Amino acid sequence: MKYALLLPVIALLAACGGPKADSPAEVSARIRTMEDSVFQSLTFDQRKAQALLDVYKAYANANPTDTASAEYLFRAANVAKTMHDGEQSIALYDRVIKDFPSWRRLPDVLYLKAFTIDSELDRKGEAETAYREVIDRYPDHPFAKDARVMIENLQYTDEELIERFQAMNDSTAVLP
Repeated sequence: MKYALLLPVIALLAACGGPKADSPAEVSARIRTMEDSVFQSLTFDQRKAQALLDVYKAYANANPTDTASAEYLFRAANVAKTMHDGEQSIALYDRVIKDFPSWRRLPDVLYLKAFTIDSELDRKGEAETAYREVIDRYPDHPFAKDARVMIENLQYTDEELIERFQAMNDSTAVLP
């Protein structure tokens, strides 16, 4: 008798299937709404940022070959950096590099990865290697020039950099 009651329930569940997955366009619209909520606020809401980060990653996991996934992973890396989660940011940049090797914004990804290693993780040697990758792969890109400057500045402490910038600013000041 117990099985006779269970059979219609199983049949009903099988017939209904599961919940219909949202289309990429529907998910993208939801992402835009979440972005507006996170970025239009005057204060940074860590909870909303984490939710947005999770949605970006979920989209990329559900649509691994969609070029929009590259953009969302890139944005997720930037949100992670804003949240001072350098390790997650680097992992997301690495995923873009691995999964979308010909993406048009790859120079940006490589440079921001290097910058994150430098500024968030304070790993100077690893940052130099990452900056050199930008220069080697994209020697004519504007970020290659920036990477050269960043490599030069790796040798200085924050205080020394401030002094250097102040000295440069003082030397270019125009007298009345």
